[in-house]
Amino acid sequence: MNRDRAGDDQLPPLLPDRARRISERLDKLIAREAARAGGKAPAYRELADRVNRIAGRSVISRDTIRNLHQASTQKGQAPNPTVETLDWLGLAFGIRCGVTYFLDDAKAAAVDEQLLALDKLAEVHAAVGNAGVVGLAQRASGLSDNSLHMLVALADRLSALEAEAAAGEASAPARSGTGPENRRQ
Repeated sequence: MNRDRAGDDQLPPLLPDRARRISERLDKLIAREAARAGGKAPAYRELADRVNRIAGRSVISRDTIRNLHQASTQKGQAPNPTVETLDWLGLAFGIRCGVTYFLDDAKAAAVDEQLLALDKLAEVHAAVGNAGVVGLAQRASGLSDNSLHMLVALADRLSALEAEAAAGEASAPARSGTGPENRRQ
């Protein structure tokens, strides 16, 4: 049976393509975490320790994570992780459907959109720093995907408008010094 022939949709993807897909998604998760940590990416050992702590036992090593991230073993072969390994690795990044995130394009796209929405809400929360943002997030949690997209677009537009207003104020000519803000009281 020829596993490479086109049109045979029942067969699993070829190993090198699967390794590349896992690598790209793992890279995206590591980059996201680095951005949230001020640019410092977690070390492979940190990730392995996190996975093993969550699992309550040893399920992955730093070398395995490195191999998955580089899409190659030290012998130049494509890594072939177990379903369990990918599930635990996903959990380490807060993704409950690890194996489907790493292997299924549609599921990965949906999770990536959710992660982006969470990042946007975290940015808003950090910028505003009040309970109002948390309340907004709680109310938004029951919205449909389309409504969430509109909410994120609205937040992006409001941020852009506020940035434009702030830039306009900063570039406005200095006042003559006669206004109330320049008088001593």
